[in-house]
Parts: sequence; structure tokens; C-alpha cells
Amino acid sequence: MICSLNEIEVLARKAARGGGMSWGLAEEAGKAVRWLSDNGFPGPWLLSELLRQNDGKPYSDLALQQEKEGISRARNGLLCPIIAGALICDQADDLKDGKELQLGDVAVPLLLAPFACEAARSAGVSVALEWGGVTLSLGDSTPRVKGEEAVLLVAETGIVTLSRTIGQADGAVRLCSDRDVTRETMRTLESYAHRTYAPATAESRAGAGAGQEGD
Repeated sequence: MICSLNEIEVLARKAARGGGMSWGLAEEAGKAVRWLSDNGFPGPWLLSELLRQNDGKPYSDLALQQEKEGISRARNGLLCPIIAGALICDQADDLKDGKELQLGDVAVPLLLAPFACEAARSAGVSVALEWGGVTLSLGDSTPRVKGEEAVLLVAETGIVTLSRTIGQADGAVRLCSDRDVTRETMRTLESYAHRTYAPATAESRAGAGAGQEGD
């Protein structure tokens, strides 16, 4: 099913909210999925995988804990890339100064890319987002991918490194958008979105991000 970028963003935002994210995080999730789709990545599918992993887990488990040995991790289990996106954007000036950011045990790491790109543009630099032997170069007009394409779509990874790059980036250029949403992904996202229409209960609000300020 071919969808417009606006349709993708709206559905992603509603699904993220239905999956338990605060309205603020849901807005960021919608923008991230739109960016991914516009740059040739399966944004809706990536979000559906993240929501599946996070379903029923409290925000406190998914959020960043204090940095240890230079690596930021979740308090318990895998780090949510939407939550970690705020940290990446806050690190824009540090990236400009050449400081490296490392995140440990990240769910669906490709969802970090929109935030890394925004940080790069804010700092006026180019950056490399790396995990599992694949490198995503961001900050100029189009993303470039170096390494195995399949690694981009992993459901989780150990260490993700974000660092400033100098000079021409290597890798294949992403040339076209990916607005094709499979029926299965559409059904999954719609099922989460429909939760926003039901009366709120303690149980329905127990997912990722529930109980945050701004809910």
C-alpha cells in the first residue's frame, strides 16, 4: 500500500501514542518515521517492531540511566531509540567539538538516524552512525550506507556509536523514498492507534512512556 508521507507520519504518531508513549515522544516518533520513509527506509515497519518490543514496559525501564564507562544504556533491558533521540539532539555541540557518543543495547537502532541527522544539521557538521559493521553517514543532502543493508534493519544491537566525520562520506546514496507500507505493518500500527480511541484505564496506560509529565 503506497501512502503519503503525511499519512505515514499521522499513523506513526497515533500508533506510538497508543503504544504508551507520551504525546511528546509520539510526535517525535511520527517525525522520525516520516524522515526514514522519505529517505528510502521502511519507517513504519521499524516503528511497529519497536512498539512490539516496548509493549507493556514502563518508561523507567526504557529510559537512559547514568552513563557508565562512556556508554549510555537503559535502566533495564534495551534502550528505546525515540527516548534516546532527545539525548542525541542535546549532544549537537559536543559532536561539533569532536566528542563521540556511545549508546549500549539499543532496540531498532535505525530509528536513531533521524535524530542523528537533526543533530548534525544543527551543529553544521557531518556524522557517522555505526553499529554491527554498518555505517550510516548523515548531515549532507542524502544519507549514505556502507556495509550490509540487512544490518540496518536489526531489531537490536550492542553498541551504537555516533561521531563527527570529516571529508567525503563513503557508501551508497539513498535516492528514493519508501512509502510502501505492507498490509501486515499497517494492521499492526492501526491496532496500536486504535488504543487511543478507547477509554483510558490503568492497564491500557501501562506501556512505554506512561506516567510521564505531559500525558
